Amino acid sequence: MQAGNMSAAARLICITPSAVSKTIAHTELQLGYKLFIRAKGTLVPTPEARVLFEESTLIHHKLAELRRIALNLRQTGAGQVRLAAIPAISHEFLPLVLEKHLTQHPRVRVEVRTLHQDQMVQALLTRSVDFALGFYEHPHPLLTSRVLVSAPLYLAVTKDIWLRAVRSRRQNPMSFLSSMPLVRLVGEDPMCQFIDELARHLGLSVPEGLQVHTSRLALEMVKRGMGWTVVDFLTASNLDAATLTAVPLHDFAPISMQMHFASSMPPGQEALRMLDMLPGLLHGVLAAGH
Repeated sequence: MQAGNMSAAARLICITPSAVSKTIAHTELQLGYKLFIRAKGTLVPTPEARVLFEESTLIHHKLAELRRIALNLRQTGAGQVRLAAIPAISHEFLPLVLEKHLTQHPRVRVEVRTLHQDQMVQALLTRSVDFALGFYEHPHPLLTSRVLVSAPLYLAVTKDIWLRAVRSRRQNPMSFLSSMPLVRLVGEDPMCQFIDELARHLGLSVPEGLQVHTSRLALEMVKRGMGWTVVDFLTASNLDAATLTAVPLHDFAPISMQMHFASSMPPGQEALRMLDMLPGLLHGVLAAGH
């Protein structure tokens, strides 16, 4: 199916073309129908072959996943923590966590993966990571989520634009942004709906403005005076106060950082020690931000 002829197929799996031919002939004899038709030196798959190929591909993928789970289970144990986090948490918070953890547990090996929310399910269910950090509860039925801390979302805009907004509309400077472009997030990021909600609150039709996939890229656009966006509390705490302003959105629901893990296999002792550090570090970040 993949190679198109006997010789190429034989090279792929390191056997002779005659062995490929005999295997196909034997399979067709057992099934009672043709899998391939010869046409101008190539093998053209029959409709039946296409159905079988699609189904067998699913089986091969499951076998590959089983191998990954088996290897990952062997690697799980003392002296190691494997975690995943969405980009905002990886960039804005994990360096602090890793620094503190290394100081307290220098012998523990730590592996970090930066994943988007929709990529966490496979990593957790195949035991590639012990736990994952993200914003909002994960909807997958085989995952368990636990809240670590909740805090407001923030409007991010250049300092110059915000000062103009305050001067021109002292009672409601936020309304000034209705004349400014919105830098939206697209994709599976749960924050997308909150940015869109704020846009509608300001009278903007959605979608309008720039659309990007990460908060970091959105902030780069904001720094250039190309509009405004909404960021989480970690990103807001690390903004350059000389050029950017973060305004807490207290009228909107807070954002919660959550820890996710596979319900069938909770984090081990080493992972739990790291998790125990997180609430205190998060509250420290929030206090510094205020």
